[in-house]
Amino acid sequence: MGSRRWPRPVLAVAAALVAALSVAGCVSMPSAGPVQSYPVTQGTSAQAQPYVQIVSGPPQPGWSPKQIVEGFLTASASFGDEGAMARQYLTPQAKAHWSLSWSAIVYKDGPTVAGTAYSPAPAPKPTAKASPTPSGHATPPPETATVTISGKVQANLSQYGSYAVASNEPVDEQPSFQLVKVAGGQWRISQPPPELLLTADSLANDYQLRNLYFFDPETRYLVPDPIYVPLQATPAALMNGLVTALIKQPHDWLADGATKTAFPAGTTLLGDVTLDGVIAVVNLGGTAAHAPDGVLGQVSGQLLRTLSGVGQGGQAVQSIEVLQNGRPWSPPNSHNNPVQSTSIYSPPSGASNGSTFYFLGSGGVVFSQNGAHGKPIAIEQIGTRFDQIAVSPDGQYLAAVTASGDLYTGPFGGVLAKRGGTQYTSVSWSPDDDLWATENAQVVVLLPGNHLVTVTGVEGVTALAVAPDGVRVAMIIGDETLDFGGISWHEGSRPSEPSVQIGLSPFSVQTLANLESVTWYGPDNVITLANPGPAPSVTEYAVNGGNSTTISEEEPGMQSISASAGSPLVAGLSHGHMVTDAGLTGIWVSLPTVGMSPVYPG
Repeated sequence: MGSRRWPRPVLAVAAALVAALSVAGCVSMPSAGPVQSYPVTQGTSAQAQPYVQIVSGPPQPGWSPKQIVEGFLTASASFGDEGAMARQYLTPQAKAHWSLSWSAIVYKDGPTVAGTAYSPAPAPKPTAKASPTPSGHATPPPETATVTISGKVQANLSQYGSYAVASNEPVDEQPSFQLVKVAGGQWRISQPPPELLLTADSLANDYQLRNLYFFDPETRYLVPDPIYVPLQATPAALMNGLVTALIKQPHDWLADGATKTAFPAGTTLLGDVTLDGVIAVVNLGGTAAHAPDGVLGQVSGQLLRTLSGVGQGGQAVQSIEVLQNGRPWSPPNSHNNPVQSTSIYSPPSGASNGSTFYFLGSGGVVFSQNGAHGKPIAIEQIGTRFDQIAVSPDGQYLAAVTASGDLYTGPFGGVLAKRGGTQYTSVSWSPDDDLWATENAQVVVLLPGNHLVTVTGVEGVTALAVAPDGVRVAMIIGDETLDFGGISWHEGSRPSEPSVQIGLSPFSVQTLANLESVTWYGPDNVITLANPGPAPSVTEYAVNGGNSTTISEEEPGMQSISASAGSPLVAGLSHGHMVTDAGLTGIWVSLPTVGMSPVYPG
C-alpha cells in the first residue's frame, strides 16, 4: 500500500458554494408598518426565477421600540442596498460601527420580539388618592429600552457564511437590542446584536450556496467547501467576503486538519477586490506580500476557483490578477503576464482512466473492462466466496468482502489476506491507498501495515464512499440518512496508528428510502441506490444539500451501483447481470458479460 506522512498537521479551514445572482426589477418600500413582503423576479441571468423578498421602509415617527426592532430585522436581512435602510434605525454612533455581515442566527420559529424593558420605568398612572412624590416631581419618562428576541434556532452562519446546525441544547442568553431616544423623542437602536437575525424563509429566498476552495492537508487537491452568500450582495461585497473567508479560515466541518488554506498566516487584503472586465484584481499585503512563487501559485489556485463566476452576465469573473502590495505578480513561465485564467490546482474528479471498471466474473475471477463496449480482461482469480470488491485508485490493490462479511485485501497478482473484524458491509479506497470500511455499523480505516483504526465522530454507518480528494466521505447512516463528513487526521499514541475523526457536514439528507449504497460522481455530487420496493431507485445528490435528481426507478433486481466522472454508470443486478447508463438518463443497457459487483477504482 502507499506511504503516508505522519503526523498530519492540524490545520484550520473553511468552505463554500454556487454563483450569486443579483436582483432585478422594482421593489416598493412600505411607508408604514414594520414588515411587508413582495414578490421579486431575479434578472435574466438568473433565468427569471421569482421568489418573495421581504423589505422594510424607514422608521416612522412615534414608533415604539418593538416596531423599531421589527423594522430593523427586516431591513438588515436585505443586502440590496448594502444596509442603507437598516442604518436609518440606528443612532449616529451605532451607524459608524455597524455593517452588514454574513454572520447570522437563522430561526426556524422567529425571530420574535419577546419583551421590552424600559429604564427608568414609566411612572404609574396617578389615582385620586395618590399623593405627590417627596420631591414634588413626576417620575421621568423612559430614555432607554431593551428589546429581547426569542425563537427556535435552526442554524448559525459564521462570519463568512459557513453553516452550522443548531444544537438541541437550550440557549443560555437570547439576543437583545439596546435603544435610546434621540432628537425629537424618537427611538433608535444604539446596540444591535453582532450577527443578523434571519427567518428560515429569508435564508431560503435571499441566500445561495457557493464554494470556497481549500487544499487537502498535503496541498495536492482543491476541496470545495460550501457556504451561504447573500443573493443580493454586490460583486465587490461578495468578492471581498469570499477572499476574506479564504484568509480567515472559518471553522466548519472541513476544519481541524481536514483542509487548509495556502494563504500565509498574517496575510491581509488591501482595499477592495475589484473587477476589471472579467478579471478579479486581488491586492494582498502582510506576509503574502513576501511569499515565494510556489505559495502564491497555490493562493492563486484558491482565488481563481473561488471567484470564478462572480458578477453578472458578461462581467462574471473568468481570470484573476494577484498584486503584492500593489505590484502585479506574474507566475513563473507566464512571460510576465499577471492575468491567470487557468491553474494547475483543481478538485479531483475521480475519473477512471478510459472509463475502466472492474467486476467479479464467473469462477471468482476479477475482470477489468474499458468502457461499456470494451473487452473484459481477466486480472486475477480470487474465489467464488466473495460478493463485493473495491479497487484502489491507482489500480494496484484489491479489497474483497465475502457474503458473510469477512474482509480480504492485497495487491493485484498477490495473495489476499484476511483482515480483522467481522460483518463488513462496504469498502472504499482513498487516494493514499487507505481502505475505508463499515464494520458492525462503525467506520474503520485499514492503514499500511495492516493497522485497523476505528474512526470517531459518527456511528450507525451502513455504507460509505471516500471522495476522490480523500478529505470528504459520503455515508449512509441507518437506512434513511445520507450524510457527509470531513476527515481529520491527528497523531496517535504510535506514529503508525493515528487518531482519525469525521466532522459531520450540516447538509444531511433525510430520504425516507431504504438506502443501500453510495458512490461519488465528480467532486460535488454522489449517487445513491435505494430499494424501497420492487423497483430500485437511483438518485443523484449534491454534497451541499442542493436538489436531488432521480435517475431511474425502472430496473428491478439492482444490487449495486458505481459511478465515475465522465463515465457511464455501472450497476450489478441479481443473477449475475450488469447494466450501464451512458449519461444519467435512466436508460439502462445490458452488458453481454456475466458478472457482479461492478466498480470503478476508488
